[in-house]
Amino acid sequence: MQSTINCCSCTETDKGKGFQDLSPSIQNSVKKIITSEAYRLCNVEIKELNTGGGNFLAELYEICIKGETAEGEKEINLFVKQKIVLENIKFVCIDKAYVKEEFAYNKLSKVFTLIQDEANVPPNQRFNMPKSYEETDDSTIILENLNKKGFTTYDRMKLISLKYAELGVKELARFHGLSFVIEQKMPEYFERKIKSLEHSFNYDDDWKVMMKNIVMYIANLYDGEIKTKIQKALPVFIEKFPKYNNDQTSIKCTLSHGDFRLNNVLVREENGQPVEVVLVDYQLIDFGCPIRDLLFFIFSSTDQDFRRLHLNYLKELYFDTLSEFLKYFKIDVEDVYPKKYFDKIYSEWLDFGLLVTVYSAVFLFAPETGLDLRVLTLSEIPTEFDEEVDNRFRGLIDDFLEWGYL
Repeated sequence: MQSTINCCSCTETDKGKGFQDLSPSIQNSVKKIITSEAYRLCNVEIKELNTGGGNFLAELYEICIKGETAEGEKEINLFVKQKIVLENIKFVCIDKAYVKEEFAYNKLSKVFTLIQDEANVPPNQRFNMPKSYEETDDSTIILENLNKKGFTTYDRMKLISLKYAELGVKELARFHGLSFVIEQKMPEYFERKIKSLEHSFNYDDDWKVMMKNIVMYIANLYDGEIKTKIQKALPVFIEKFPKYNNDQTSIKCTLSHGDFRLNNVLVREENGQPVEVVLVDYQLIDFGCPIRDLLFFIFSSTDQDFRRLHLNYLKELYFDTLSEFLKYFKIDVEDVYPKKYFDKIYSEWLDFGLLVTVYSAVFLFAPETGLDLRVLTLSEIPTEFDEEVDNRFRGLIDDFLEWGYL
């Protein structure tokens, strides 16, 4: 879709499908950006994105503004994410999700930049976020389009490489590290803005039925004793997953991402190899156990063979990166998150990797046509997976049986 805008008066000249088909709020935001960037005349090109089943809470657009300014030709590339209305799902409050993301991009990102600037953190060791435009609000997120800088997302159905896993784990450690820094350097801000971030989910009956559907599907991959064991574990799953996610008192908590999976980690390659990642989508941030993010990332995107080779290494890489990152801020990791404590909580919470992957399976492995959550309930989401996903389920179950968690 393409439209032409007269930037002096923001008058639309293309009467076909295009700019005028955007919501009034997006149109107004784009016009404000055109004005603030001092365009004299410009074209606005709009592309509606289909993520192939990877997006559930938004309508997504790429918007390119090309035109003339007093200084010459100029091009701005935007990524726009607009809130949708969930008619039947009460499991997550979409309004609160967008309030959280607006906070992350408009406010928290500035704090991250400030404290890293003050500590002189080298560019290649920083935690970075996409540029957010001031027009971002609690219904529309407007960011620089990192796709134009070579970033993309990997196929969510494919297994990740070790190099990609390393980059993701390091970036996650820096993200959590900044929470420790804010807690130490800006305690009042931490108390008001970070500790107040509640978990995003309401574990209602609709969610419980969805969990039952997934667990029964996995149980039916087995026969005999293991099948019975999985079936009997359902009440434990339904009890423990909310307990883990709502726990803000019994363990050391930090700012947590809440949705650290392939679709939310943009990656840039050089010579066919991943060299840089950027974390996006902050709708589910909360104050909770940081190990949840680590376990979700690893268990949702790897198979049993990968974990047997690299799980412990990635765990140690996470902690080592956290330790080194905190040194830029003159913080000893042993004073805020001792290694023995980290190892203890990791061991105690390891089954969260199973629980979160089971819960999220219908989203992680959704059909390429997507899931229209505007009309579905959670219990209506189909639990049908292909053989490759079935094998990943078997690997998960086998791991947690072997480790004594089932």
